[in-house]
Parts: sequence; structure tokens; C-alpha cells
Amino acid sequence: MNNAVIIALYGAALYWGCRKLQGKDSKLHRVEYSCILGWCLYLHLCGINGLRHYSISSLYIAYFQPAGRAIIQWLGG
Repeated sequence: MNNAVIIALYGAALYWGCRKLQGKDSKLHRVEYSCILGWCLYLHLCGINGLRHYSISSLYIAYFQPAGRAIIQWLGG
């Protein structure tokens, strides 16, 4: 039930936002707005349900953090 309410609210925000985007390049802006809102919905639902989710920091945690630790050990730190 909680997920349905959240999806409905994001759907209403998507509908309202797309109606407000008018004029030149409005299709591109609508696509960008939809992608951002979809990403927010994904993170919101994963956070509420306690599911593992991927974000921008996942790449850093998976690849760059271990490489940094390896470099620090290699340098004697």
C-alpha cells in the first residue's frame, strides 16, 4: 500500500512537471525530467523497502576505494 501511494505521488509530479515544460526543446526537457524523477523513485522505493540499490557512489566504492587502499599499502602506509 505504501509503495502504491509513493508511485502515485511521483506519477502526479511527473504529470504536473511535464505539463509545465513547454516551449522550445520541451521534449528533451521532458525526457530529462522523467529520467531524474524515475531515478528518484527508484532510490526512494529501494530505501523504504530496504533493498540494495545502485547509485553514483557505487562505482567509487566498488573500484576506486580498493585501488586506493592498494596504493596506500604499496607506498607503505
